[in-house]
Amino acid sequence: MAEPHASGPVPRRRGRPPKNTGPATRDLLLDAALELFARQGFAATTVRQIAAAVGVRDSAIYGHFASKQAIYDALFAEAGPASFEALRLDVDALVEDGPRRAVPELVDRVMAGWSEPRARRFTSVLLRDGSGGGGLGGLAASIEAARDRLQEPFVHWRRAGLVRTDVPPRQMVWELFAPLQVPRLLHLHADAGPDDLAAARRLVDEHVRFFLSVILTEGST
Repeated sequence: MAEPHASGPVPRRRGRPPKNTGPATRDLLLDAALELFARQGFAATTVRQIAAAVGVRDSAIYGHFASKQAIYDALFAEAGPASFEALRLDVDALVEDGPRRAVPELVDRVMAGWSEPRARRFTSVLLRDGSGGGGLGGLAASIEAARDRLQEPFVHWRRAGLVRTDVPPRQMVWELFAPLQVPRLLHLHADAGPDDLAAARRLVDEHVRFFLSVILTEGST
């Protein structure tokens, strides 16, 4: 008969850590990098400093990110300009919902992402370092690329007569998203509290109501 196992914790085997520690380590690296980027800028921050802040070797970072720029890119994707990919948009669903319903939901997604703690801390970094290695020029390019993609539902709504035909869809995207930077910069900072979040929400709601009143046609009611 086999002897029963002794009670007590089972000693951890040496070797690679369990796979479920990966996401936690990735988040630690992102937070450490964000702290360093905020304090000393993207250019002055090294992979070694990020690794030291987390307490891992430099080589451990490369299991999660290919480079320092890749770390910045992950933060940029989370908290940078609204993008088609980050929002995971379904154009067909947006078109079917129509602008009156889809536009507020789209803005809600953007503001929810920007309200996350990491995104609020990243705002000041974004203004100074742009897209990281690409600088402010890279930030501008990202905004223009987002306008190209986010105009797709507006193109369909325009063809259906739901929005004005005298304003290009790409311009509508700009008029919708550019003013959102005001509540973001004023209220969605690293130390934002409930009052700040509520103030940002009020500004956003006022903007969305005005935007819809300007672009919608009678056919959209």
